[in-house]
Amino acid sequence: MNKLNIIKRGLFALIMCLSLTLCGCGSNEQKEDSGTSSAETQQSEDVSYEEVMSGSGDHETVDNTVITDDTDTFSEPQETTEVPATEKPQTTTAAEENTEAETSTPDEPAEEKTENTYEHNEYYDIVETSSFQNSIGYTIVVNKVLAKKDISISSTLLAYGTDGSVIGKSSDDITLTEGQYNFFRYSFEEDISSANIQPNFQAKKESFMKGERNAVEMVQYNQSGSDLYITFEQTGDELGSFAKFKLLFYKGDQIVDTEDGYFSIYAENLNGNGTTDVAEIWAYGIDYDRIEYIFEP
Repeated sequence: MNKLNIIKRGLFALIMCLSLTLCGCGSNEQKEDSGTSSAETQQSEDVSYEEVMSGSGDHETVDNTVITDDTDTFSEPQETTEVPATEKPQTTTAAEENTEAETSTPDEPAEEKTENTYEHNEYYDIVETSSFQNSIGYTIVVNKVLAKKDISISSTLLAYGTDGSVIGKSSDDITLTEGQYNFFRYSFEEDISSANIQPNFQAKKESFMKGERNAVEMVQYNQSGSDLYITFEQTGDELGSFAKFKLLFYKGDQIVDTEDGYFSIYAENLNGNGTTDVAEIWAYGIDYDRIEYIFEP
């Protein structure tokens, strides 16, 4: 840029000499004017050059600057009005919409939770309960159940007194046949009418010695004196070694007593499909009007 400035000044001096030569002797006034004009022109070029150098760097505006064709100019930014921020509308994602839809679907049934209590569980439901004293003063508790599966169940009742001590314990094992009734029978020597009863149960694998289910039917029964006679007929091909009958004695709609026995002892003549035998059971003092029979394989 210094070289360019020197060249410009040289050209300017040359032009001035030529002008003086062509015009001859000018008046002192003309010389003074020319001197003044020359000084102003030189000053203009210097200022223009400085502005160009300043503009091409930091883009600062210089006051009283003479703008030439070679000068880069920069305009001040126009005043802007700040637009107040607009509150963004709340949006819901597709996943949230799907979640809301699943939650609010009225036609979809709620998943049912299976109870796992002594009274209701995946194996049976207790449908009837009875408690009474038998002829020798023992307290008998009966829980009649409706089976949901073919399975064996072992259960225990613990009786706690008001001071928290155990005053009685009784257990029973039954074999369930899906869709049929059975019952737990517990016997307590003590009075448990005001006791706190804590039940416990567990499912067990059935013995390989179990025979057919529904292998024996009760044909009829009658009582003579203190003895109850029940006629049984075998309807299945195989009768298990530990197959037994179970009886519920009802007075009206109330269970008033129970009885059970193994066929191998009470009806030993059942030895094939179609065979019959009569079981003799002592039923002294039982006041009943009907009997419900249950076969347990």
